[in-house]
Amino acid sequence: MTTSRTTTSEMWELPENAALRLPAGIGIVVRVERGTVLVTQESDLDDHVLEPGDEFMLSRPGLAVAWALSEAALSILPAVHRMAA
Repeated sequence: MTTSRTTTSEMWELPENAALRLPAGIGIVVRVERGTVLVTQESDLDDHVLEPGDEFMLSRPGLAVAWALSEAALSILPAVHRMAA
């Protein structure tokens, strides 16, 4: 299952092995609420494995994808989330 909806400030439920195309834009924050998620972004040689409570801020323009390594829930937040926290 792959989805490409790209809105911010929403919770996403992903079954194991599902992929979610993340909104384009530097500063978007991905927060894992449940499960394990791998985040990869275009032109970044590193993949980022996130566990519950972990956050990752997109740092590059271009395609970014979250892949659920297990059944997962994640939030996609605007960059201001991190500044206000």
